[in-house]
Amino acid sequence: MEQKFENKQLFDLEIPNFEDLELTPVSPQYFKIIILNTILFSLFLLSGFLAAYLFFREDFSSLQIGMVFTVVVLLIAFLFLSAAIGFKYRKYAVRENDLVYQHGWLKRTLIIVPFNRIQHVKVEQGWFSKILKLKSISVYTAGTDAGDISVNGLPEETAEGINDLILKNIKAEYAEDGTGA
Repeated sequence: MEQKFENKQLFDLEIPNFEDLELTPVSPQYFKIIILNTILFSLFLLSGFLAAYLFFREDFSSLQIGMVFTVVVLLIAFLFLSAAIGFKYRKYAVRENDLVYQHGWLKRTLIIVPFNRIQHVKVEQGWFSKILKLKSISVYTAGTDAGDISVNGLPEETAEGINDLILKNIKAEYAEDGTGA
């Protein structure tokens, strides 16, 4: 019983073009959560600088202290700029057989997870997200984190709809295979 294995080469014209994929931006309300998190982290950085200044101010010159303060302020400015620019690249798409998520502005990442590879789905809602009526959906695949997706900042109905769609698709797949109910 010999099996014939083929692995034909695809030419550039045969490869699907993901540039044509229409991605949906996450909710604009999610930007408030990103800014709040950035503010909290910035306060943590400034508190650390202030504590270091109070304990070690005699050990360093005012020039050195000023340089460190400048670096901290520039880092905070970069964090806010990065949050603002990066937000517009947070997009997702739900297709018949997969979930697509794009993020990042310095390093753009596009993750595509087929529904038949998903093993677990989790819908979460933090305290600030609850106020803004947002949820996050996380899908987990077998074996590696590279295929896992967490899409944050989805309207509640959208997150629940994606969750239901994935669960129905998985249930249908198991029913076709005869491996599940």
